[in-house]
Amino acid sequence: MMLVVDSGSTKADWALCLGSDHHKIIETKGLNPYFHGPDDVFEELTKKSFTEVIPVQEINEVFFYGAGCPDEFYRKKMGEGLRRVFTKAHIEVQHDLLGAARATCGRNPGIAGILGTGSNSCAYDGSHITDNIPALAHVLGDDGGGVHLGKLILQAYYYRELPEDLEELFQKNYPEGKDAIIHRIYGEGQNVHIAKFAEFLITNRAHPFAKGLIHEAFRVFAVRHIKKYQGWKDLKINLVGSVAHLLHPELKEVFQHEGLEVGQIIRRPIENLIKYHYSERRL
Repeated sequence: MMLVVDSGSTKADWALCLGSDHHKIIETKGLNPYFHGPDDVFEELTKKSFTEVIPVQEINEVFFYGAGCPDEFYRKKMGEGLRRVFTKAHIEVQHDLLGAARATCGRNPGIAGILGTGSNSCAYDGSHITDNIPALAHVLGDDGGGVHLGKLILQAYYYRELPEDLEELFQKNYPEGKDAIIHRIYGEGQNVHIAKFAEFLITNRAHPFAKGLIHEAFRVFAVRHIKKYQGWKDLKINLVGSVAHLLHPELKEVFQHEGLEVGQIIRRPIENLIKYHYSERRL
């Protein structure tokens, strides 16, 4: 029995594959080895709500694509937690960026990226990631993702740059006040807390000021990341993630202005990853 997993920083999709057209998907919180150790993984995956759906002792293959799994150190850390749960399974841990590339490009060359809570991108030759501009996570990077959008609206709020009507809406949506917001976002899970404020920009995307911030974030992502890859003018840009999906008109507008050709934009890669792994079995 095969399990295919796509885990971002906020949430994870676990697909129990019972056949090429038959599967069950359960959602858990995101598991990211930057923030979660093997004990955290074990605790989350031994909850009754999980084991009632996923028969952990019957799983013989696990393909896990995760945020925070860019190198062997973090993949090993995540793998240790998974092996404690799926004791009879062959386990592969890969970066969620490779999952995005496989889900959107399949076996064709292209540029793939993630715009969700965080962001990342790569050049893909149809089999492997051939180049990757570092994402640098929420402290130094995540350009264009929810963290970036959240930072932009928070900065505008605290620096008194919001137009009066938008400031009133912001205060109505977050009545706890400036001090409480600061205490929350500087606690644990900073990236997730900051990214939640992107929802305000998405909801008010028609407002000229909000639209300007959204365009700024996407332009930075395009220029700082996508346009660094060799041959970018001739390759389609394929993206996964909630921000890419929810703001796809604004994203396409910015990318077209930057001379980029947009390919697939999908919210969750899990369905395409299931198809990818079943097609691998037929090769």
